[in-house]
Amino acid sequence: MKKLTLLILMLAAVAGVHAKTVKKKKKQATSKEIVSVSIHRTVCFGKCPDYIVEINKDGTATYTGRMFVQDTGIFKKNIGKQKAGEIITLFKTYRVDTCSEMYENRIPDLPGLNMVINYKKGKKQIYNCKWGPAFLEEIATAMEEAGKMPDESKTGWKKTGMPKKP
Repeated sequence: MKKLTLLILMLAAVAGVHAKTVKKKKKQATSKEIVSVSIHRTVCFGKCPDYIVEINKDGTATYTGRMFVQDTGIFKKNIGKQKAGEIITLFKTYRVDTCSEMYENRIPDLPGLNMVINYKKGKKQIYNCKWGPAFLEEIATAMEEAGKMPDESKTGWKKTGMPKKP
């Protein structure tokens, strides 16, 4: 009888510790949930286009044309939750959150590529992605295909404002 009581008490203690661990992991996962991602292509010493593409998990894309682009302004479009989810999945698959915050730019005349991952609580910024792992450029290309306003057709894009001065 004593052994049975001891066994029940041990099982209850293990279950309590396990439940607490699961709750803690769930809380950490929620705080690391990606809300939006963005890329910023910066100017060079010439006339390289300066724009930002932001994709939200709800499927909205925001294109901000700042300098040396056909149309300056802030434009929005719904690209769909599925497409936005595919892009956010790329960030998770490649574990972009583990990348360095800055990669050394070896040639200062080239345009920059910066990324921001916005979480429910906090954000991760990566500067000079062009000099980082190759998958960062792959992700940037996927984001541009989904959320960069094309020069020839503005179908579905709605202008919502003008960008603030850099």
